[in-house]
Amino acid sequence: MTTGREDYPDYDALWHLVSMGVRTPDHKPNGWAYRRKDKRRTRVAIIDTSVAVKHPNLVPAINKDLALDLFTAPLGCFAYRAPDAKLGDLGLCTDTHVAEGLPGITEILTRLIDRTSHGSRAWPERLQPCVGEEFSNHGTAIAGLVGARPARVKAVRPVEDEGDAEIPLPYVGVDPHCEIVPISTNFDPDPEVLIVAFLYADLIDADVVLLPRNIPDPARTVPEIAGREIGGVSLAEATAPAATTPEEARLWAELAELIVNVSLKRPVVCAAGNAGEENGIYPANLASDHNGIISVGAMNAKGYLAGFSASQNITVMGPSGDAEVFDRTQVRLDTRRHDYDPIGVPEPNENHKYSHYDVISTDVPGIHGYSDSPYASREPEQGLREFGSYFCSFGGTSAASALVAGYLSLGFSAGALGARSDGLEAKSWLLRHCAMVADGDESYAYPAWGGTCSFPDR
Repeated sequence: MTTGREDYPDYDALWHLVSMGVRTPDHKPNGWAYRRKDKRRTRVAIIDTSVAVKHPNLVPAINKDLALDLFTAPLGCFAYRAPDAKLGDLGLCTDTHVAEGLPGITEILTRLIDRTSHGSRAWPERLQPCVGEEFSNHGTAIAGLVGARPARVKAVRPVEDEGDAEIPLPYVGVDPHCEIVPISTNFDPDPEVLIVAFLYADLIDADVVLLPRNIPDPARTVPEIAGREIGGVSLAEATAPAATTPEEARLWAELAELIVNVSLKRPVVCAAGNAGEENGIYPANLASDHNGIISVGAMNAKGYLAGFSASQNITVMGPSGDAEVFDRTQVRLDTRRHDYDPIGVPEPNENHKYSHYDVISTDVPGIHGYSDSPYASREPEQGLREFGSYFCSFGGTSAASALVAGYLSLGFSAGALGARSDGLEAKSWLLRHCAMVADGDESYAYPAWGGTCSFPDR
């Protein structure tokens, strides 16, 4: 890429897998193979936006039969089944104890089990699922990092100099053997929707639960303001988006307990936040030595804390892109940027810490997604019309948390983690399979399959 000042060097689009030691530099599995003893695919439940399930790299990974859309209705819609289809036996593990002592959640669990019982309608009557491509940017990128598979797609029109040919899409996630169950919610979910999401992840017996974003609990979204007042007014109340009813407040409180309960049975991986939060966003900030919640911050391709990442109460760091910083604590600017102007920039500019490497992931094909298409219409049902919109630059602690969730999933798939490992055991395994990476006076745990990690931009 020519900027007029200096070219950005090329980099491997799968550098993040190499940096964690999961893949060798020539993209071969680094000493692992599928060895799960119970022979079933590792199941990763992703609580996020919907996913572009027709993306060629994701088709083999997504379990559409179990995918639940909570954008549409509080108890969900099985959007990829026929509207009037009746549910069969979903194989749910209904003998669960995660709701014990939580009366509001116990009542919701009863309704959810009834909703997902044999013979129920796949779609609630008179409702349309909200899993369209226009909603699926974030979830598609997350799913690709966790478990995408390489694919070959037939070109819709002749490829230049090759005629009618197949186009390889050699993209792969951390665990290409796993199964992904999307649990999609709206953009500002209420506590009941999120309770259903975590209950459903437990009922489907997910090995790993991934929440690559925050939860908008009015009392916990910004923990730094808890207990603080201005002029006798609680900051938490003053900044709440709307008044909370007593019932909602009770469900928000029970949800926090539910997340911890679920994490004791299976690891719950959470993004720690992209605004340098002191202790991470909620619910990542619930992580402790006594539960299976894993708070994930972000490191760039040089092995430094990403410019945006939360840094306190972090369980592990994951690979991600970077951001420039120019504030009272640090000056870290990209001197390669075409409009960079050194005038007025104080010394030292720690640009040696900044990395231009992005994480590359799967994107909604066609006109939607992070990378759009030059064509005004959607991609055809069969075949590939153009390449660019199928992939995107992605980042933040969302990307880092997805890669850590994939790393845990690979632990299960490769037989390194026992098939019935609970959240605390999985968290302990993860920490044992990390290397400590120093950044100034701080050191952070970073996934290191086989004991090695590397940073290609150093």
